Amino acid sequence: MRGLGLGSLLAARIEREAMRAGALVMYLGTDDEDGATSLSEGDLFENTLEKIREIKNYSGHPYEFYEKCGYRIVGVLPDVNGPGKPDIFMAKRLTEE
Repeated sequence: MRGLGLGSLLAARIEREAMRAGALVMYLGTDDEDGATSLSEGDLFENTLEKIREIKNYSGHPYEFYEKCGYRIVGVLPDVNGPGKPDIFMAKRLTEE
């Protein structure tokens, strides 16, 4: 069902509901348990910010979908799902500055 816009519609609906409830920022975590990004390579405890800045998507990891929805990577948890299996944290401000 990818490419039909359903994910974008669902994300927008969730964001609207969160705003109605008073949320200012939406956060999400998206695991890389299968080596789908360059963040799964090497030691993520070293040069962490540089590795985030230079992230590469190898096999359709959803972080790029979330970026299209306005989310940005704000951090990572190295090895949270096992060695070389980080969790990628993303966020989006729901209110205008």
